[in-house]
Amino acid sequence: MKEFFKDNKVILTVILLIGLGLRLWNLNKPEGLWNDEYIAYSISMLKFPFDFFEGIKTNCHAPLHYFYLKIWMAIFKNSDFMLRLSSLVPNLLGCLVMYFVGKNYQTKCYSIQIGLACALIGAISSFLIYFSQEVRIYSMIFLLSSLILLYSIKMHYAPSKKNCWWLTFFSVLLILEHTIGFVFVLFNVFGLLAFKQKAKKKKDADDFYIPILAGLILCLPLIPFLFRIFAHPTYFSQWWAPFSWSKIFFYFTDLFSPVLKNITNSPMSFYHQIIRNDVINVGFILFAIIPASIVLFLIIKSNIDSKRINKYFLAVFTATFLTVLIASIAGKIIFLTKYLTELYPILILMAAIGWAELNSKNSKIMLATVYIFMSLFFIIVSHTSAIRLVREEGQRLPVVAMQDMGIQKNDKILFLYYPKTHFTKYYNDSDYIASSINKYNFPLVLEKGDTYDAYKNGHELYKVFFLENNKEKVEKRLDEVVFSKMKKGERFFIVDLTSVSLFDSKSLKNIAKNEIRYKEIPFLYLISSYIRNSVIEIASSRLTYLNKKQSYNWMIYEFQY
Repeated sequence: MKEFFKDNKVILTVILLIGLGLRLWNLNKPEGLWNDEYIAYSISMLKFPFDFFEGIKTNCHAPLHYFYLKIWMAIFKNSDFMLRLSSLVPNLLGCLVMYFVGKNYQTKCYSIQIGLACALIGAISSFLIYFSQEVRIYSMIFLLSSLILLYSIKMHYAPSKKNCWWLTFFSVLLILEHTIGFVFVLFNVFGLLAFKQKAKKKKDADDFYIPILAGLILCLPLIPFLFRIFAHPTYFSQWWAPFSWSKIFFYFTDLFSPVLKNITNSPMSFYHQIIRNDVINVGFILFAIIPASIVLFLIIKSNIDSKRINKYFLAVFTATFLTVLIASIAGKIIFLTKYLTELYPILILMAAIGWAELNSKNSKIMLATVYIFMSLFFIIVSHTSAIRLVREEGQRLPVVAMQDMGIQKNDKILFLYYPKTHFTKYYNDSDYIASSINKYNFPLVLEKGDTYDAYKNGHELYKVFFLENNKEKVEKRLDEVVFSKMKKGERFFIVDLTSVSLFDSKSLKNIAKNEIRYKEIPFLYLISSYIRNSVIEIASSRLTYLNKKQSYNWMIYEFQY
């Protein structure tokens, strides 16, 4: 086994090439950008500096990634392929950094093995592969948190001013990259101080505090932004994905198996993924539970009779994880796997340590073989693997569907749920008269509260709409933006997102009559269903219905004047 790992540069190169191949596979998604990707892209496209900074202020995410994308697009332009490549690069670099993380973990003879295991877990991680193909912040978060872990390990073994400045630098970047990144950074600093080894030179120990103070000062301008997000949020999340304890289990299967369930919103029950209709789901057990169980076993093993540095890893993970969990239970944030990406490098390292320190050579080979085979087989073969998972809300999908339906110049489009501007990357907006009743402007259309008030108190404010199915205000809006502009023979297309408009008019009315069920269902689904139902019913009474076409989560209805 030791002889095998001697030529570690060759093995590392092979691992990274495998990781690169998996990430390039199907990188150019035919469905286009979906909403969250489009927001990142559109803000980064704004004119610098005034429009750009105004765009950043309106979003819930920290500002650094928008700067990164703006620079990237200035060099590589803004095709979907190049935009996705902006995530692939830091994602793969993070796998390389994880090799050095493992290599810097000091053991008698296992450091190279740990480093290569870290790189391999990252390279074939379905979670990382998925986000390497999305125009989002999570690949950069993984890279920065890997660098933080690397310099934290360096600081633990050899405290120095240089290492501490690098640690501070990457910590500040992470805080500027991720809105809740400060939680991980704070606990990492406290953990490092609590568990660090005694410095050989007193000066090195004293210098530890100067960069930390500098980092805190650099992050002070971010405090008003964080206060706005958490004290009086203008962005809402809990209205579409309520908390369930099953999300904790999905967190570990997402990170350490090829089966991804908690990317945007996990199923409510982990048990029902194992037992479906009284039948054991063998596929989920094989490809989700077994790989994740192998890694959890190794993580636990690494913390049995562990060294001081392992206790530091565990303390940082536990404190950060519990903080986000408590916030999720309190309804302040959604418990999604990606929101805890900062912890992934720590978990990867602990798993690699547990594997490298197995006493039995045969056990090492067996566990590694099962884990690698299960991961790669699923990725390559399954239609639901990370490289094949369709972004079902991709905003190119409805545009292509309307083109297939023969949309012509001067036809009218009404986009529901998302603003019309989210689709203009894929069609010329001068060709069609488009409008929208979306999740941001519906209070204006219905003349009931502002957006914040609507989502905070929507169940009370809009119950009368659901009970009475009064479409008067919606019809007034349609007259204004659609019907008054139509001529004989022109068509009207309604673009609906079916994943949020779940209930027909009768079901919606029955739900509103049932107090318990009404409170349980996220308001987003209720209001989206009401708007879709109203628009379809009004259009059916005023125009001639022609056709409808479904494209993944999109349904396009076609009418003619």
